[in-house]
This record gives sequence, structure tokens and C-alpha cells, in this order.
Amino acid sequence: MASINRLKRELLFKIVFYGPGLGGKTTTLQHVHAATKPEQRGNMLSLATDTDRTLYFDYLPLKLLQVGDIHVKLQLYTVPGQVYYAATRKLVLSGADGIVFVADTQTERLDANLESLDDLNANLAEQGRKLSDFPHVFQWNKRDLPNVTPLDELDRRFNLFGAPSMGTVATTGEGVFGVIERVTRLVVEAYRAELPASGKPEGIPLFLDADEVGLTDAIKELADSQPVRSASATARLGIVKSPAKSPNSASRSRPSLRTSSARAGNHSARTSAVSSSPPTAPAPQRDPAVSKPAPQFSMVELWPASDQESALRVEALAGTGDPVGAIAACEDLLSRVLAAASMLLGTPPHPRDPAVIVALLGLDGGRYLAFRSIARAARAKRPTATRDALECYAFAVEARYTLDRMSKRTAR
Repeated sequence: MASINRLKRELLFKIVFYGPGLGGKTTTLQHVHAATKPEQRGNMLSLATDTDRTLYFDYLPLKLLQVGDIHVKLQLYTVPGQVYYAATRKLVLSGADGIVFVADTQTERLDANLESLDDLNANLAEQGRKLSDFPHVFQWNKRDLPNVTPLDELDRRFNLFGAPSMGTVATTGEGVFGVIERVTRLVVEAYRAELPASGKPEGIPLFLDADEVGLTDAIKELADSQPVRSASATARLGIVKSPAKSPNSASRSRPSLRTSSARAGNHSARTSAVSSSPPTAPAPQRDPAVSKPAPQFSMVELWPASDQESALRVEALAGTGDPVGAIAACEDLLSRVLAAASMLLGTPPHPRDPAVIVALLGLDGGRYLAFRSIARAARAKRPTATRDALECYAFAVEARYTLDRMSKRTAR
């Protein structure tokens, strides 16, 4: 479900552009950034290798419209298409509200599209979700090139659930904003479907019908000027399938934090913009329940003074057989680390997704996703073992250690 920033009165929809390498995902976001009015877009963050191929992701925030006192924003991400960046794709896909599958429609690239679509389905399955119940749109890109596959053939082979689809030329922007309008409409409908039937939760806007709030007009107004298409270009590019059904909430599987995955890439490709979190919070008041000497073996000294109380609490609760409390304390520790990382590496505006900071730190994306799964299980009062708490603590310690090393390099 869309994320809510109650302090800033913001409703944020995360849309991920997925597809094979060199298919046009980054070019699509670059066009959107260039064509959107400056007052309605944030800075575009691109992390790339020396060969200009996406290493981690691209990120672009857009201010869409206002409903009452709520600002509705889109957060656009791309994933790296190369096979060896599998861990990064999983991280960026986490928490997505909608997906745009950007296909390279040259005939010789059909196998690459199929491989990427299979990868998308596998990653969704790991999160306990499936494409048939997920808001998604197909972007048939590179329609200006020779030797492209007919649109109806592409839909037959790849668009198995009748999702909206549209031909595009990302280099000129033809069809790009149409794709954004279609996927945004789907994520809005999915958001409405997930709201409680008994009434909206406090602080969460009850989003009205997309047509009533002027969704289409708002997206059209994002751009200073969009490319004018001839009748022949329109015929070549545009087909639209009936929207897929709104997804229902899906349960998520709980992976093991012990399962190792490939590192999210070389940290040297870092840039100056990362996720925004508030500055590191002051140290909590001393809790009498843990105001006692640390165990004979302790990792408390690895933490800065402001975090040692929370670290001591983790160790004390884990040692006394309260894994649920220990995991909650681990969440507090990790949030402090990620907040400190955003202050060290970022300049506003930042992406707010914690997974982005994890990727920028070069931490193991699979272990982070497992940390979040364990934490959700603990909050839901499902059976939780002390080992789960210790694994969460080990990940938080690693994150702290990585941040300390980064701070020392930055200070040189």
C-alpha cells in the first residue's frame, strides 16, 4: 500500500520500471525529468557504471496533485537490467505500488524480455505477491527502430493478464507520459481497494475516483511541453488493453536472514543523493529494565554513545528470552544507522525508501529484506526465536560498522 508521511501530509506511490538491460528504462526517466516542470519534480538520482549502464537504480520524485490538504507524489525507480545485479532488483522492487515493464521490442531482444519478465515474477513470488494481482503496465519501447515485433504479437507473448500496454519511443518521449498515466491510475485504484471498509484510518486520505480528482489532467500538466505526434505516429505507438483488476492485499513469505545473496554492487559508484530520514534521534531515556551491567561478552562498545542504551537493551532482552522485544530494539538501532547514513551521504531531496540507503551502503540486500520480514513477524506476534533476534542484531551491527568506515573515509 502507498506510504504515508503524516508530518508532511504526503501520500507517496512507488512505481518501479522493470525490464532488460538497455531497454530504455533510464532513458524514460530522463525524458520525464527533462520534460516535467521544475516546480513539480525533484532531483533525479542516477547511479551508473563507467559505461553509463545502471548499477543500482534511477530515482525521480514527482509532485502530482493535491487532494484536500494531502499532497500526492510519485516516486519513480528503475532497476538494473543486467543479470548480475539481481540483489539490487530485489531491493528496489521491495515496497513497490506499481510496475512498468519496459520491453525492448526489437525482434532480436525478445528472449531478453522473456528472461527479465521471468525474473520479475520470481522476485514478486519471494515477496508473496504475483503479477496477476499487481498493478502493472507494459511499455513497448523503441518503436522507431526497424525490425520491431508487432504490438499484438508482444501482447500475446508477454501481456498474459490483459494489463494496459502502450508503444513508446523513450528517446523522444513519445508515449512516455501516457504510460505513467495508466500505471498511476492502476495504483490509485489498488490503494482505494485496500482501504478498510469500515472507514479510513486516521491521517490517511480516502482517495476518490481517479477521474474525480483529475488524475489524467494532473499528469498532462506535469510537462512544460510534450512531443506532438502525427496521426501515423499515434497509430504506430498506441494500443491500450483493458486495465487489470485491482489487487488484493497479499501475504508475504518470510525468508531466512541467514540466506546470503549477491552484494548490491560496488559502493564506489555512490553519488551525493540518498534517502531522507530525520537526523539521528537523541539517546532514549535509561530504562530500569536494562540498567544493569552488560553481559561478559557485549558489542555495546561498537556503538556510539547515543545508541549504546538501545544496544544494551537488545542484548539484555535477547539474554532473558524476550526475542520480540529484542527485535523491536534492533529496528530502533537500524533506523538510527540509516538516518545517520542519509545525513552523511545525502543532500535534499532524498528518496525516502530505506532499501535505497541499504543499497548505497553496500549491504546485503537479501539480509535486509529478511530483517524486515522477521520484524513484521515479531510485530504480528508470530513465533519468534532468540536466534532471529541475534541475526537482526548482527545485521544492525554490520550496518553500523559499514557506516563508521564510510564516515572515516569521508572525513579524510
